[in-house]
Amino acid sequence: MTDQTSIEVRVLKTLETIPQISLETARFGLAVSGGGDSVAMLHLMAGVVGPRRLSVMCVNHGLRPEAGEEVALVEAQCAGLGIAFDAREWRYDGTGNLQAAARAGRWDVLRAWVEEQAFDAVLMGHTADDEVETFLMRLSRGSGVDGLSGMKVATMRDGVRIVRPLLQCGRAELRDWLTAREIVWANDPSNDDDSYDRVKARKMLDHLAELGLTQKRVLQTVAHMADAAAIVDRAMLGFVKNHVVQEQGDLVFTTAFESQADKALLQRILVAGLQWVSGTAYKPRLESVRDSFASALNRQVVTLAGCVLIPEGGKLRLTRELRACESRVSPHETGETSWDRRWLVVGPEGNANVIKAVGEAGLAQCPDWRDAGLPRKSAMATPAIWLDETLIAAPILGYGTGWSARIVADFADWLVTH
Repeated sequence: MTDQTSIEVRVLKTLETIPQISLETARFGLAVSGGGDSVAMLHLMAGVVGPRRLSVMCVNHGLRPEAGEEVALVEAQCAGLGIAFDAREWRYDGTGNLQAAARAGRWDVLRAWVEEQAFDAVLMGHTADDEVETFLMRLSRGSGVDGLSGMKVATMRDGVRIVRPLLQCGRAELRDWLTAREIVWANDPSNDDDSYDRVKARKMLDHLAELGLTQKRVLQTVAHMADAAAIVDRAMLGFVKNHVVQEQGDLVFTTAFESQADKALLQRILVAGLQWVSGTAYKPRLESVRDSFASALNRQVVTLAGCVLIPEGGKLRLTRELRACESRVSPHETGETSWDRRWLVVGPEGNANVIKAVGEAGLAQCPDWRDAGLPRKSAMATPAIWLDETLIAAPILGYGTGWSARIVADFADWLVTH
């Protein structure tokens, strides 16, 4: 059996590698499903950090009859540990792919919970086995160095810091750890369902081991890919600092940027820019990016992944597509409201009832919008504060008082953490 103490030590060392988090003061939200990995994370964190600064959230998808029992299991264990517990529900509306919808729905519920509680980080129970399975799935899809470089211990998504404290731990040893302590967990039958790619990858590894491609070897390759990705990331960051200017929510590639880097690097930066401008965690297809980039260089306005590429002389502007930023949210009672997954809007309570894009209607009520120095398409996609259909403020355009808006993370900072 694996040395039990080594797991706690590895978890502690993993947390200590994250400079943005103080283990002495940080408050953590834990996403716990009731499965072995997340239950192990729950009990390990209770020992490493203590229960007072931990809170647990469990999402009931309602997709299996056992879901309610699993939520009750997690709640009972939290009560025994003295950890705050919250159960949330998500229901499938029948549209789109079920698994994709469940992932997106789970994240939306989790993000809302984290924003309500203002945690320093949310912890997820991904393990070394998840690293290996993800590598194999991405390899089968022809992923490059980024896709094969593995999950980061700490990353940002929609303004939420995600930490994975179990990446140095194996699934089997975590279950041994639980068994030795007589801690129960729930077994999800979908983990043995061959219709899921992750299960196929898991079973494939048993056969690959006969060729010497063991879990250890795969993890070594993941580590090598991560080193290579880090080198490329430094090259990207250097280029961005010298040749990309952030103008509010836009990115502007400066004059003669083409001659400063090869097209492969430019395409990688453009992919990152599309993610930053659109606020999405998912990368657009590389083929679409290549085609759109070529069209933009030929002075064509191109729409892609919720963004617009606009040639401006020798420059190239990347801005948000108005039609894609349809988000409408009510101002939060704290005075700080997240909008379009990347803006933070701050203002007084009570004089508005919705935050949405400026749009055509907002420009019509904001006669001096050009003084902000943004093109029309860019100006329309900035945040505005409304009372029904009356514009109260458009902070980026200098209209109205008492309200402000800022991008949650500058592009260069965002590159470092994603």
